[in-house]
Amino acid sequence: MTDGFLTDNICAQCQGRCCKTMGCSLEPADMIRALNGRAATRENLEQLLQNSQFAIDSFQIGGRAFYYLRMKHKCFTFIGVDAMGECIALTDAGCGLLFEDRPKGGRMLEGKETGNCVQHYTQEMMIADWRPWQDTLKEIWDEWFDKFERDGVFDQCEEDYMQYQMGKRKT
Repeated sequence: MTDGFLTDNICAQCQGRCCKTMGCSLEPADMIRALNGRAATRENLEQLLQNSQFAIDSFQIGGRAFYYLRMKHKCFTFIGVDAMGECIALTDAGCGLLFEDRPKGGRMLEGKETGNCVQHYTQEMMIADWRPWQDTLKEIWDEWFDKFERDGVFDQCEEDYMQYQMGKRKT
């Protein structure tokens, strides 16, 4: 069994509050598994991102962007400029992924009945894991961010997400 915290019953009670704010973080091993034996080249990573549920995102460390992969947000693209959004894997019944198929951030989230859940895949761990991938992820980010910004993709994603949220409120 994969290490982590199987707390689906607790998460079901709060209806995935964490998953409604951000998709969980991957570790590089999750990305490698998703490549199904293909080498982790820039070309293969771009193809994976374009055809999967993953997005490149970043956080600031020392005044610089630090890149990693997480689950995409509903209605958004694989460049994670959306600071918050509902995870693409969240369903009305909880996470749509089997426990062993969830990214490390999902497996290492310890649900608490009080709602004060604990993420055991820390930022420090992510920095250590993703450091070797910074150049490649930055290259992909820079190329696609500029293209999506020019083409209005991010604005369309925001509009689609607002429509999605409005549709959910009506049901």
